[in-house]
Amino acid sequence: MKKKAEKSVGSPAEQAEHHYRMRHERQDLLEELIQEGRERGLFADLAGQGKPLNLQKNPYEKDMELANKLLKENDLPPAWILQRNGILDDIRQLRVDIKRQWAWHEREFAAAPAEGKGRLTISWDDYCLEWIARVADLNKRIESFNLKRPLDNLEILKLHLDKELAQANAPRYLR
Repeated sequence: MKKKAEKSVGSPAEQAEHHYRMRHERQDLLEELIQEGRERGLFADLAGQGKPLNLQKNPYEKDMELANKLLKENDLPPAWILQRNGILDDIRQLRVDIKRQWAWHEREFAAAPAEGKGRLTISWDDYCLEWIARVADLNKRIESFNLKRPLDNLEILKLHLDKELAQANAPRYLR
């Protein structure tokens, strides 16, 4: 059986010009092609022309219909939301720990005699070292999440212990 020859658009000169533009003139090429199509009436009889778009429909719904249905019916959020919530909870807990420990150390340091301040200084340094490790772990998790997140506005910024301490009005070194 013979294959049908593809329908050619325009004269050979128009085709040559079209091929040249496709290869060499990339700026505004799509706009020009759309405008040419309009002028030639290629968009005149499209299905649904003149009707409003249904913007409520999710274009990816068919691919994930069953998964989304199961998640919705069982009130389960997607994994990336659970990961984000876990990270944010751990950040909140870190901040609470810093404030609580600083309040305790500040109160004890002010009331301690000179010989007892060394013990409190070492204790504070130990907590700061623990928080450095927690911040490093959180930053790894944050980096992993930021690579997976579906929307740019959900980015979580990395933590810096000095900024977290400053937020709690706590010094890095107790002296």
